[in-house]
Formats: sequence, structure tokens, C-alpha cells
Amino acid sequence: MSNEMDSFENEAKKNYDKIGEDFPRGSIKILSPDIINILITNARKSKTVNYKAGDTVYTATFSSYTLLDKDGMVGVYSDVPEDTNIREITFIVTGFHAKWDTEVTFSGEYMTVMPDRELKHLVNFQRAIMKTGISR
Repeated sequence: MSNEMDSFENEAKKNYDKIGEDFPRGSIKILSPDIINILITNARKSKTVNYKAGDTVYTATFSSYTLLDKDGMVGVYSDVPEDTNIREITFIVTGFHAKWDTEVTFSGEYMTVMPDRELKHLVNFQRAIMKTGISR
């Protein structure tokens, strides 16, 4: 996983050079293609998973995902997807803020949060997913 973490850190520095600022953001680029696979694989084992980076623990609870159905309509599902061929996946996450949870949606190349959270936490949450990896 060392090469994956090095690649992740390089992407973080390249895309978000002012990462230490407490600037609220509504979305950022997904910094590793492995992130969605890790989230889905872990959610299949347990709907709630802890991801840790540094002193911060983010608790992610699977919420729903959307998929383009065979009839061309977008379906919303509350069971964990069987594969990564989805439009978007949403988790309710604690750890971004001391009192409130955050809705985090991964779609395409972006991670979107509601409400906006500090950039450093958005990157650190992705880092925590990468560091934790797939649960055993």
C-alpha cells in the first residue's frame, strides 16, 4: 500500500497546495481510484466502519447509492452495492465536526459534502480511507 499512499500524497499536494487552511469546501477531487473500492468493500462487511488518520477517526455509515437501471432510469438503493459500477455512493460520516455528522457522496471523480467542511478534513478523510484500507 506504500506506493498507493505515495501516489495519494502527491495528488493531494498537486491539487490542494493550501491544504492547511481552514477553508470550507463543498467538494474536492477524489485523490485515489482505490477509495471507492475500499469504501464499498468495507461497507459489505459492516455498514459502519471507522477510518483513522493521525488523531482523527472518521466513522462512515453507508447510506445509499444510485445506479442507472436497465430501463434508463436512475435508481436509488439502500443496500450495499455488489460492485463499483455505480453512479454515486453516499455515507453519513462523523469526525469532520465535533457535534454534527456530514453527508459525503462520492461520484465520478469528486467527493461532495453537505454541509461544507474544511479542506484539510476532506483530504484527511480520504487519507484515512487509504491508510485503513480494506478491513480484514
